[in-house]
Amino acid sequence: MEFFLHHQKESRLVSKKSELDIYLQEEPDKVSEADFDVLLWWKLNSPRFPILSSLAKDVFVVPASIVASESAFSTGGRVLDPFRSSLNPKHVQALVCGQY
Repeated sequence: MEFFLHHQKESRLVSKKSELDIYLQEEPDKVSEADFDVLLWWKLNSPRFPILSSLAKDVFVVPASIVASESAFSTGGRVLDPFRSSLNPKHVQALVCGQY
């Protein structure tokens, strides 16, 4: 019983750290920038950081084709048509940002 109470007291003192806290407190890997593959690093470390690795997938996503990125830069024609030509710049920006 005494061991249990001691363990319970110690476990209260140890604070739970988030994945982000653990990640930020780790020393960086010692590799050159030319050899470092960020996608491979997140893949290998996904068991340790499941939430952060999922976030990294969203951040480092690559478009399936160049057509998608080209259309992202040509949204003005789809937003500003003859019926919407009187919109002020603030509303146009809101429409463009709302598409994605």
